[in-house]
Amino acid sequence: MASERSTAAPKVAAGCLLYQIIEDELGLGLALTSAAGDVEKVQILEDTLSLMKLSSEEDKIMKEHAEKESRGKADGFHVCDRVNGNYFMEGTFYPGFIVEVSEDGNSVVIQYDDDGSRETLSNENVRSLEPASEILAAQSVRLTDEEALGTVNTDEHCLFEDYDLMAKLAELKEKTGESSDAAALFQEAADLAMNAGKMKTANNWSMRAENA
Repeated sequence: MASERSTAAPKVAAGCLLYQIIEDELGLGLALTSAAGDVEKVQILEDTLSLMKLSSEEDKIMKEHAEKESRGKADGFHVCDRVNGNYFMEGTFYPGFIVEVSEDGNSVVIQYDDDGSRETLSNENVRSLEPASEILAAQSVRLTDEEALGTVNTDEHCLFEDYDLMAKLAELKEKTGESSDAAALFQEAADLAMNAGKMKTANNWSMRAENA
């Protein structure tokens, strides 16, 4: 079974872990000076938050694709739909488009992009090709540890929520006197917390935004 996890998810988890390591080292006096450590933390937080946004967008794309593919199987395909066809039932899927749909809607004629040949296939041997995305290609071949080994890899789970990281970045910006950026980040953290149902946290960061 192919993983439906975002390709950015492991990088997000790595960023969260790296941030925690630097926090721990600074707390023990094992790393850089506080100022240098803050600069490094800002960079890690900004990169990790960007990856979190990318991961969220990838998850949305994959969800929409899965829903569309499900609707396609339920409602039937249509002429001009971009699809992958099980080429001569050999188990290898190639891209093309639908040129004809049977009257009962249970089979289609697909014209392959590669050589222009046509083939009639049942709906079970046709897969939607929209969106044509590297994300979907990557997730189609990547197995999770649960699937491959029957175990859970906690290293691929982020230690923090996006609103927590946003607030930490806001605090660092506030510390360096970047009040305007800090206020915007605190408010964004508050909005994210609100969406996650963390009302008390959201109110606290909203007040920090007003006072930054």
